[in-house]
Amino acid sequence: MGAVLSTFNSVLNSAATIFSIDVYQRHIRKQASDKALVRVGRLTSTLLAFLAIITAPLVANAPEGLYQLLQKLNGIFFIPVASIMLAGFFIKPISAIAAKCALIFGMAFYVTMEFLLPMFEIDVGIHFVHIWGIEFVLNMLLMFGVSYCYPRRDTTEEQTADVVDMQGWKHARLLSTILVIVTVMIYVLLGTW
Repeated sequence: MGAVLSTFNSVLNSAATIFSIDVYQRHIRKQASDKALVRVGRLTSTLLAFLAIITAPLVANAPEGLYQLLQKLNGIFFIPVASIMLAGFFIKPISAIAAKCALIFGMAFYVTMEFLLPMFEIDVGIHFVHIWGIEFVLNMLLMFGVSYCYPRRDTTEEQTADVVDMQGWKHARLLSTILVIVTVMIYVLLGTW
């Protein structure tokens, strides 16, 4: 019970802090005093706690269990954010507008496929993990397309200080390939069982 309350309390505090500083102070009232920010944080915490209490009975009746429901809910933001981060790290020409489009599209696509269509009794017939994969590919294609139409205006060059030897590990490619093969094998084998 203590662990649950501690986790719930930390999530409430984090959400209230993020809202009051990153949303309220930055976009709604830039000159808000500390007292006003604390008041907004308390109001946010109260509202979130009330919403949690209201939605708790709905979660208790989740047909596949709480863990499965949390995994499905994580898919709303996890795959769009992961695809944007991977594209940002490894693909230089991806533009900011492309990342924003992929974020909105990915979230809308997943919510539609996993939650809205089943509400209208339209069975997609695809497990949510497969929807994650489809969403990831669609996000990448969308980012490439939008970046082609709206390319980056500014480019930054990476500066190295040559303080540390940046020579790659000689076994990195081999072990990366083995890791990818093992991951695909696990996916295929568990998918057929």
